[in-house]
Amino acid sequence: MTFGRVLFFMLLTLFLSAMPGPGLHAAQLRLECPEVIGIGLPFVVRVESDEPLDRLRVEWAGKTLTVPGAGKKAVEFLLGTDVLKSRPGSETLRILKLGLSPLAVQTSILVEQRDFPEQRLTVPTEMASPPAAVQERIARENAEIRAVLNTVSPDSHLILPLMRPVPGEVSSDYGLKRFFNDMERNPHRGLDLRAALGDPVRAAAPGQIVLAADHYYGGRSVFLDHGLGVFTVYMHLDDIKVRQGDMVEAGEILGLAGQTGRVTGPHLHLGLYVLDLAMDPAALFFAKQSQ
Repeated sequence: MTFGRVLFFMLLTLFLSAMPGPGLHAAQLRLECPEVIGIGLPFVVRVESDEPLDRLRVEWAGKTLTVPGAGKKAVEFLLGTDVLKSRPGSETLRILKLGLSPLAVQTSILVEQRDFPEQRLTVPTEMASPPAAVQERIARENAEIRAVLNTVSPDSHLILPLMRPVPGEVSSDYGLKRFFNDMERNPHRGLDLRAALGDPVRAAAPGQIVLAADHYYGGRSVFLDHGLGVFTVYMHLDDIKVRQGDMVEAGEILGLAGQTGRVTGPHLHLGLYVLDLAMDPAALFFAKQSQ
């Protein structure tokens, strides 16, 4: 499936009216989302109501998200799929309007397989097959990362399209089937952008720094929380210029590009996570919000 076709499907929307069941208010919910989405891609969901929204409960891909309505009649949020964790096929998106006048609407979204090429890299042996001495460190860091990415803060700071954190072109696409020293590993679940050692790395959108640490694989890394389960991650930095708890705006410098962790040279690895699902950030360099 070509990237152009993927973007085309992201722009296609489906408007559905909620059918009131027993005990439900006769008002309506309208749901705008893609009918088809390529695996590993994010997409914007828009929900509109005839009356002010209090809270929405979102059920998608085994995940649950509560979205505050704040008295508005329309809200938008981000969902998507993961090249490693998701599977092709039909996936149900269900929206429940909570409060005194509950409503529900649901639709099926077809998750389409995408073909990804192979990438073969040569790295130091300890980065392809870590020795026993560092396994505990890797497990501890993975647990720390999972705890962060499974956190859902209630206030959304996300602004689309995402700003490119460095001006360099893409050097490794999302989804590549990766082999390190001829050993197959997990697919590439982020986007590598060309950057020289010491180039400033900027925030792709406003948010809060929730983790700034030095990891075995990711090297010096910054995790930026944009709210409602959305995070961007900046890896392999030479230096980190922010601290945990800092609020940053789009374009603020988070650190300097480097070659720390498992790398073959200086670059920036940009990750995008929604509800702990890793997605292709490239699509959001062009995405738009209607509010």
